Amino acid sequence: MKRSDEKDKGMMYASIGRYNEAVSIFDETLEKNPDDVGVLMCRAGALSRIGSFAKALESIERALVIDPLRADAWFLKGLLFYQRGNLLKALGYLEQALDIDPGHAEAWCISGNCYYYIGDFQKALDCYEATIRVEGEYPKAWYNKGVVLSDIRLYNEALQCYDEALRINPGVAVVWTNKGYCMAMLGRYEEALDCLDMALDINPEDVTALNNKAATLRRLGREEEAAEYDEKVRELMIARGPHTVM
Repeated sequence: MKRSDEKDKGMMYASIGRYNEAVSIFDETLEKNPDDVGVLMCRAGALSRIGSFAKALESIERALVIDPLRADAWFLKGLLFYQRGNLLKALGYLEQALDIDPGHAEAWCISGNCYYYIGDFQKALDCYEATIRVEGEYPKAWYNKGVVLSDIRLYNEALQCYDEALRINPGVAVVWTNKGYCMAMLGRYEEALDCLDMALDINPEDVTALNNKAATLRRLGREEEAAEYDEKVRELMIARGPHTVM
């Protein structure tokens, strides 16, 4: 089998969630050609999916020794540290990726997430706006920008972002939920209910949407209806079982 065929087979397994089998194929391919950067990157991606952080990182670092100007390797290294909550290290590696490839939309978006969790909302906004400049049809960047704007109480501006996200992909419940929250904060309660109904059509067990709908109904003086949604939340929480303190 050609090396490209082996790589494609491994990628096919990874695409259907069979990551351990994908890693085995990538390992066999690397035995024949240990300097194949593309395979090293695929191996790292599959390893990250099964939680093998150290092995994934080792694979990325091997790729960077061979090709230190590989933007997607720096990005994946940053993504690994982001997923482990090491935001400052993640930002350093993502910056390396963006120095090499300023058009790497996902690196901008994950950088925005890092700044958001650090609490630097302005830098988060700057990153999300950079993502959108690079790739305007990026619903996650529009959504994330909306979240930041909502957090700083710029609800009208947040709504514009949520509308863009929904124009690109109308089937994401959390965007409708957040749009409903902004509508409620602006006193547009009936429109808020419409948004929350859209969220619940997509995901009837969205506890945040159910809670927000109960709160919005109370703002309208519809206590009995609100109580029905409180009960739905209670039933869902019972069905999901008790939570323990770690």
